Amino acid sequence: MENESISKTSLVEDEDNLHMEIELINPAIENISISPIFIKETENKQAQSSNVKNETNVDTIQRPNITNNTNEISIDHALNVDESGVSSELNIEKIEANLCEKTEVYNLDSTSKNTTNDSFCSYNWTVSPKLICAATKEYQPTAFCENFTKSCQWSPDGTCLLVPSEDFRIRLYELPTTLYSGKIPSNFTTFDLKAALVVKEGGLIYDSCWYPFMNSWDPATCCFLSTSKESPIHLWDAFTGKLRATYRAYNDVDEVKASISVQFIDSGKQILCGFKNSLQIFDTNRPGRQITTINFKKDFPNTSGLVSCIRENPLMPGLVAFGTYSKSIGLYKDAPICTFKTANGVTQVEFSPCGTKLYSAVRRNNEFLCWDLRNPGALLHSFQKRQADTNQKIQFDITNNGHHVISGGTDGKIIIWELFEMEDVNPKYEFKVSEDCVNGVSVHKSLPIIATSSGQRIYDIEEVQRDNSVRLWWFN
Repeated sequence: MENESISKTSLVEDEDNLHMEIELINPAIENISISPIFIKETENKQAQSSNVKNETNVDTIQRPNITNNTNEISIDHALNVDESGVSSELNIEKIEANLCEKTEVYNLDSTSKNTTNDSFCSYNWTVSPKLICAATKEYQPTAFCENFTKSCQWSPDGTCLLVPSEDFRIRLYELPTTLYSGKIPSNFTTFDLKAALVVKEGGLIYDSCWYPFMNSWDPATCCFLSTSKESPIHLWDAFTGKLRATYRAYNDVDEVKASISVQFIDSGKQILCGFKNSLQIFDTNRPGRQITTINFKKDFPNTSGLVSCIRENPLMPGLVAFGTYSKSIGLYKDAPICTFKTANGVTQVEFSPCGTKLYSAVRRNNEFLCWDLRNPGALLHSFQKRQADTNQKIQFDITNNGHHVISGGTDGKIIIWELFEMEDVNPKYEFKVSEDCVNGVSVHKSLPIIATSSGQRIYDIEEVQRDNSVRLWWFN
């Protein structure tokens, strides 16, 4: 212990507002500057991408004409999975070849999850958005379940929307083909949105995420992860709804323990999972129980609690941020970097498209913050006037050009902030899109479409209008 040196600095802003403590794990990185690394990583990726012969352009959205059976797929009817965690009907070499090695040859400028085309995707915030379609019938409350949605997430190629809900199901919706051109036809009318695929988990769904290089023209990449109560992590096929593989973590008495959060990292080669007081890493091509464990007690002193969210930096594979319900945010890349203290339990963290900023939101707090990763601990923005006064996760998202941040709220509104340097910002625009809590917001990667999901747990004594639904809005 004598060789360990922990330097602590404290930053106090607005005595009634923010108290933050930064803990640098290693004194050698006290004056860390991330920007040169980002530049180097970007140059390396551009050099790699220049050698790619066949580039896939996701700006022109296309999807193969493959129709899925919308019958519900549950774990009970999924593929048989053996002791190693792999389906007996699935060759693990195919996963390794098609799911992992293929990511090495993708051009990051055209297929990464952060691909942008500002001239193609332009937003008009000055007019009310047009409702494209809505899914409401599938989320009607029953005597056994309130069946509200929990979040929504567009696939990296923009063709599918992933929506987990309270009834232990994950629904996949397809983008209407009439919108692939980037224009709404003159005779277009609002219609009911129906799930193309439904997957049933064994318990309460904690988290889900897409494979980062998902491309509908390559079925091997069309998959997503999910984690649920008292269940291992599942890798699902987004075309068939079948279970491809499982990744199992065990506690001290050799019982399967559930991950609270899950995320693909390192270009999809690894899966990072959040547990209580630890993070665990699986190799994507090795389902089963082979893991690498990061213990908070050893690697992140004074950090504890359930890991509620995980995100990877878009320009620096391997650099991840995680948040905990015990009021802390940590950064990790091969080794611990630093931690921040927050006002309440963290519900979401997101990197900016440029990779130099980190956004965080917490429970029961109407503001969320933007941190400068080039100077860890420096606060760039404090976003105000977001209605988020409950423990429920209220999702936010960032446009691909990084100019706008969009968030839902318990008041049924989506709020848009315009970003400016070195100053706090107030909402620039807001739109009423629901009579219930808007818990999920997801910005399409190449079209002016924003998906919203709404609903919340309502007790009988409360007089609140229910609106459990998923909607697509056109902002141009």
